[in-house]
Amino acid sequence: MLDPARFAALSSFSPAPLLVTSFYATTDAKRNSRHAAVTQVKDLARARLAELKTSGLTHDQQKSLDGDFARLTDYLETHAFTHPAERGLAAFSCAGADFFQAFPLPHGFKTTLLVGPTPYLRPYNALVAQAPPSVVVLVDQHRARAFSFHGDESHNLFDVTHETGSRIRQGGFQGKDERHIEHHHDEAVHHHYQDVADRLLHAFQSAPFQYLALAGHLDELHKFERHLHSYVAERVVGRFRADVRAATRDEVRARTAELVTAEEKNRQQDAVQRLIGASRTNGGLAVTGLKNSLGALNDRRVQTLLVAAELRHPGRHCSACETLFETEPRCPRCEAPTVETADIVDEAIAMTVHQGGAIRILPPDSPLAAHGQIGAMLRY
Repeated sequence: MLDPARFAALSSFSPAPLLVTSFYATTDAKRNSRHAAVTQVKDLARARLAELKTSGLTHDQQKSLDGDFARLTDYLETHAFTHPAERGLAAFSCAGADFFQAFPLPHGFKTTLLVGPTPYLRPYNALVAQAPPSVVVLVDQHRARAFSFHGDESHNLFDVTHETGSRIRQGGFQGKDERHIEHHHDEAVHHHYQDVADRLLHAFQSAPFQYLALAGHLDELHKFERHLHSYVAERVVGRFRADVRAATRDEVRARTAELVTAEEKNRQQDAVQRLIGASRTNGGLAVTGLKNSLGALNDRRVQTLLVAAELRHPGRHCSACETLFETEPRCPRCEAPTVETADIVDEAIAMTVHQGGAIRILPPDSPLAAHGQIGAMLRY
């Protein structure tokens, strides 16, 4: 579902003078029916067109946007959202450039429809941070294979073989031939390791990954690891034994997932402990609980929002000043009536993303459960 390569291409899409329509929604039938999603698109489309017309749309721009809204509606009406892991949708359209791409997502967002010169990718980037991409490289003295994994997506990065000769000892005048063969072999292995390390650095620069697993014979892996660039070396999450030639992608994916899951769990626990510790300190840059977290969001102070995976809570939203509350019927800031929303937590996640903050989704049994299942690290 999360494919960094496809979204990297999206980030450079700019069909000027035409505009791009970006759409995010929840597709979980328990929380947002198909009929409701279609109605939301139509209502948002009318609102966006009314706003844009006041700024002076050209005929081609308006025709393209009309096509975008029709395509989105048709997609929602005809696509089957049945996969249990597909809880959200991101779609991008520019009908005038004959462009439409839709992506199922593992997490839903508040229904959002935006129009601009380029695709709006901040919600997706928040999901990338939540499910970081990883790479595994299987390496021995002759061959190296590398795969990237991200969500349900997997790709071959490279499969390279170098002729490095053999260290089998052969006779010669006073052992000179033997030493020459061994020196040639060691030098060839060094160049092989360096080439693989360079390929990993290039892969990281092209599509940054969070974790790197090393697989092969452990004594050889330690020698290879010395060749890694520091940017890559600091992402090594662990090592495991594997036959470089015979290991399947599914096998190494499972072993890599074990290492990544363990590291992510450790990082989540560390993040929660830092959050709880900072919230207990007078003037600490952290808050816990729904009310305090919403208040920090309303003040645009949230750097990272930590949320238990299954937390749901009704609340209220002020559309006049874009603020969130638990129960207030009127906005304490502008006195406008607030509107009921089925899940204020989803609204909080969306607001965090729009403000440029990070999201961490935690398991329900994390230590955060004793502190309201939600909290925030603050910017100031």
